Amino acid sequence: MMLPIRMLALSLVLATPLAQAHVATISGSYDTLAYDTPGLTFHNTSLFDFTNAQITLTPYQAGTKTFGLAPQSRSLGPILAGTDYNYVWSEGMSAGNLFSYDYDDSYGGGGPCPANPVNSGLCNNVGNFLVTFTAMWNGQAIYSQFSPHVNATGGFVGWEGLNPDGLSEDPIYDVHNGSLTGTLAYIDVGTPPPPAPEPATYALMLAGLSAVGLISRRRRH
Repeated sequence: MMLPIRMLALSLVLATPLAQAHVATISGSYDTLAYDTPGLTFHNTSLFDFTNAQITLTPYQAGTKTFGLAPQSRSLGPILAGTDYNYVWSEGMSAGNLFSYDYDDSYGGGGPCPANPVNSGLCNNVGNFLVTFTAMWNGQAIYSQFSPHVNATGGFVGWEGLNPDGLSEDPIYDVHNGSLTGTLAYIDVGTPPPPAPEPATYALMLAGLSAVGLISRRRRH
């Protein structure tokens, strides 16, 4: 006997897994809590604490000073239910430390500033980094993963004070107004997937494929 159309539709709805609701959100800021310094705010609006929370930074932009560095992690400790947790880059100013205070100046004096002649000689091409957040929540693993290019806004966000090429002192992105980005990323149940390729990575992949194709054609001829 065939099921009535309404019952069939209901059975399909019940059989379809519900989309995972976001557990919490993360906003990014530049200068909000410390001058010339990136910061993240974790908004735990849920009913459960985040435990074993940590963030990991991974450089990804070829041709920048941080490219090739190993990922670096820091423990955040518990983030209590119904609270905001602010994390500010504050670890001195040592080159190679992605958590350095005044991140771009941790490498000392810079070079020319194409977009900002006023600060000429102070620009550093230190490079943006991917952020991975992990924690436990209500007995489940949770995570968030984003970068200035790949985030909840759908566009590039200069919360590190750098431009899309990873260069500092760009007047469009190195803006000292202390404003939040709004929601920069979502925290969801699960574990981090493989990092999404960044625009610069896509370009390198295409260049590599083109080179392989050119070599293959030359060999055939």
